[in-house]
Amino acid sequence: MKTGNMIKEYTREANFKLEDQYNGTKEAIRLIAEDRAGEFILMGDIGLTKDEKQLLAELIAASMMQSFSLGYGVGKVEGKTKKQIFL
Repeated sequence: MKTGNMIKEYTREANFKLEDQYNGTKEAIRLIAEDRAGEFILMGDIGLTKDEKQLLAELIAASMMQSFSLGYGVGKVEGKTKKQIFL
């Protein structure tokens, strides 16, 4: 199997694990995202409605979960192939 396909497969695996086995990690990501959204509002000195702040937190959390899943996939491939993967 090609390296790119293996990364995709393991990234999907990580997404599924975030829903079940790594649910605590997913919740931690959400909490961190809420903190980051609040920091952004304070640092940017802007006012956002509650819904806008929630949307910002969800965008940050989605990005963090995507990064987690991709890192999981790359790590699994590196472990299997014994080669360093560069994206």
